Amino acid sequence: MKKKAVTILLATVLSLSLLCACGDKDEDKEEAAAVEEVEESAEEDVEEEVEEEPEEAEEAEEAEEAEEETAEAEEGEGSDGSFTLLDVDEDMVDVGVYGSDDKGGELVFTMFTGPDGNKYVSLFGFDNNSGGGNVICGTYESATETDDEGDEWTIFDVSDVYSGSAYRLGVCERPETGEIAFFDFDGNVVKGEYLSSADTINYMASAVNLLGQ
Repeated sequence: MKKKAVTILLATVLSLSLLCACGDKDEDKEEAAAVEEVEESAEEDVEEEVEEEPEEAEEAEEAEEAEEETAEAEEGEGSDGSFTLLDVDEDMVDVGVYGSDDKGGELVFTMFTGPDGNKYVSLFGFDNNSGGGNVICGTYESATETDDEGDEWTIFDVSDVYSGSAYRLGVCERPETGEIAFFDFDGNVVKGEYLSSADTINYMASAVNLLGQ
């Protein structure tokens, strides 16, 4: 009887051992499956990251371009290259000439290089009696013509940036005498005198105020 009890006890222990062993295998399988799932998920994340990198680089490039355009606008030059006369400095002025018409109005003829690198010609007219005036400014095509007196004129066919209209301006220099003349708004000849770059810039600022009226 005692021997039989020992045998039953051993059988019970063996059965429990087998059950424990089976449990361990099941747990090992579950752990292995979980590890495999984590590895697969990590691989998928890496693949998604690699696929998204070009798109992220493109977005970063677009953001950088937008920042550059904003910086240009803050400096006075817009993304389309536009600027105002206030953005022109003394170093950009090629020539400035002052004159007056028969009505007492002040006229200023200028040639300058814009912040966009293009060459511009302008004519400012100031009516001191009414406080008004006129402004023509734009890029041009130039040609040389000789008048009846033998004076050589540089003629500018100007596309006005403000009105979009076409105008003809002209200037005549006599290096041997230091004389200079230019056309007024009606094409009449006006005798002028050279301005310093600083004075030319001041008249440009006045022209901006005139445009704002």
